Amino acid sequence: MNGINRITTGIVAGLLCSSLSAFGQGQAAPAATSPIAPASTAAPGVPPSTPITAPATKIPSASVPVVPPAGAPASPVNDVASTAAYSALPRANAEYKLGPGDLIEVSVFGVDDYRHTVRISASGAIKLSLIDTVDAAGLTAAQLEQRLAELLGKDVIKNPQVSVFVKEYRSQPVYVLGAVRSPGQYQISMQMRIVDAISMAGGVLQGATDEVTIQRPLPDGGEETIPVDLAKILETGDLKQNVLVQGGDVINVRMRLIETIYVVGEVNRAGAFTKTPKQEVRVSQLLTLAGGAMKTASTSKAMLIRYNEAGQRSEVPLDLKSILTGKAPDMFVQANDVIFVPGSTMKSLGYGLMATVPNVLATLPYVVIP
Repeated sequence: MNGINRITTGIVAGLLCSSLSAFGQGQAAPAATSPIAPASTAAPGVPPSTPITAPATKIPSASVPVVPPAGAPASPVNDVASTAAYSALPRANAEYKLGPGDLIEVSVFGVDDYRHTVRISASGAIKLSLIDTVDAAGLTAAQLEQRLAELLGKDVIKNPQVSVFVKEYRSQPVYVLGAVRSPGQYQISMQMRIVDAISMAGGVLQGATDEVTIQRPLPDGGEETIPVDLAKILETGDLKQNVLVQGGDVINVRMRLIETIYVVGEVNRAGAFTKTPKQEVRVSQLLTLAGGAMKTASTSKAMLIRYNEAGQRSEVPLDLKSILTGKAPDMFVQANDVIFVPGSTMKSLGYGLMATVPNVLATLPYVVIP
């Protein structure tokens, strides 16, 4: 009987051990397989950039983070490109230098009573309780945190952990003017390049040139002009042209200038034709745009009428037939030139008679030959 009891006790003990082992494994499994929730990477107050307007052109820029749309799935942990793009946001924000007009919030961890929301004065200073006035302009948020921690740690708070958060960016205005969709003043809150600033203004208009200028104020009161060629950025990928912008910059996107040339007389599509100042157009090209000369035109007696800056008129004979056959030089046209192609009286009379011949023949009686 005692042997049976010992066997029964051993079986029960074995079952209990197995149950406890299985229970422990079941509790530990979720902890081993649960994914790590990614930390939030969106910096407060930083709007997503929009590309600038250009067909099928991507501009790589390490300073411009790619912010995913709301509701997008989280990027995998081993996605190096996504991780680098996300980490660029706080790194870019950390380079922002505070200035007059910025609204900041200062707090100390563990000290609920020490929380201040102050605006940096026109002189660049802030006034907080328990310490003297602090010059904040020109410092980053991290530098101001270190400065305040030194002042508070002397006799006020032991080992203070200071946090500075920028609630409103007001000290770094950039003006984007000219041929953009939404010209005006924009506040920059992070490191930004010329393409980013133009993108904030809605991109360039269709008639914009590739030439952009940045007017930058200097500390001595002077001004610096920085030329930028957008074509080199978009077409050749020359990122040296994608310069960094600073607070106070005035960005001017120029509108393309238009010059007008006129073609009148015996041509198929008489009218006004436009070109850019740098565009070279010859007489033969302009005649082609006008649909060519009509059959009644006297192409050997055409004329180019040109006015100089003083308003004086000059007339240059044009032999269009010789120009088209390469026997006469094909000259360039200028802004406000007028090309006149006269008609030939004999040709007009001849083509007029040819037009009436079918009608005359139609009135003649038919004669049946026997």
